[in-house]
Amino acid sequence: MSNIETLRHSAAHLMAAAIQSIYPNAKFGVGPTIEEGFYYDIELDEQLSPEDLKKIEKEMIALQKQNLEFVKKQMDIDDAIKLFKDAKQDYKVELLEDIKKHGTTSASEIYGDEDKSSKFKVQSSKITIYKTGTFIDLCRGPHVKATKDIKTFKLLKLAGAYWRGDEKNKMLTRIYGTAFEDKKSLADYLHMLEEAEKRDHKKLGPQLDLFIFSDMVGSGMPLWTPRGTIIREVLDDFIWELRKAKGYEKVEIPHLAKKDLYEASGHWDKFKDELFHITTREGHHFVIKPMNCPHHTQIYARKPHSYKELPQRYANTTMVY
Repeated sequence: MSNIETLRHSAAHLMAAAIQSIYPNAKFGVGPTIEEGFYYDIELDEQLSPEDLKKIEKEMIALQKQNLEFVKKQMDIDDAIKLFKDAKQDYKVELLEDIKKHGTTSASEIYGDEDKSSKFKVQSSKITIYKTGTFIDLCRGPHVKATKDIKTFKLLKLAGAYWRGDEKNKMLTRIYGTAFEDKKSLADYLHMLEEAEKRDHKKLGPQLDLFIFSDMVGSGMPLWTPRGTIIREVLDDFIWELRKAKGYEKVEIPHLAKKDLYEASGHWDKFKDELFHITTREGHHFVIKPMNCPHHTQIYARKPHSYKELPQRYANTTMVY
């Protein structure tokens, strides 16, 4: 783990300690570092608002000034399970029981499901915990020595997240934040976020009458207006000029294919559970295409080719699902 990751990991624990101080009944999920910061998933008795982030930040500053140490302790898994059970930290208990039984917290390895939460592996009956003030967490570390080493931080936003990335599980509150080694770096980052917000396509699209979103159509599926469609066509023309320069030929393909195509391509075994399936009255099994290349292979296979014709490059502007 790099120095900045260690700093942010420690900031996540500091945030959790502040949350526990303000909301004693909070139950904590996972709190990993991410590319530009950290987050923590938490179950709370109340719904948080952006104003609550300021309250949590204020408590973080108070704890930071106390210069609380990050104290590492190794203990038996059974003792850790009892510790977190007594603290009514159900999510930590679940993770520990998975570690005890399977040696990992990865749902993909245990159940074969995709798991977007952080993963914890152990090779023995011992695990590590970290204590920051009264907050105790299941954690491998590393951390900074004490809270005063976390120089500058900022809580950024709230979101919802299903426990372990599974929509069948409870929706938790996810709090995002970031930390930097100096105030200038944090200020520069926050300025970048402000500029990016001004250019957010979800805002600009409707403002410029380029596209809209409809709850009746579905999240993430834009409806292009006449103005937006003109821009799409201009961009597509530009992209096709680039493709032609590289020797691409234009083809058109259907949006469906029999599952046989993806069985032959090897995609079926890997992605069959993520595809959109359609079964006809006659019992034929189709899927909506997640990519174009398997269709393109069938165009190539329509006739024999000489090595002198290679490479053959096909492209089309189309939807994938």
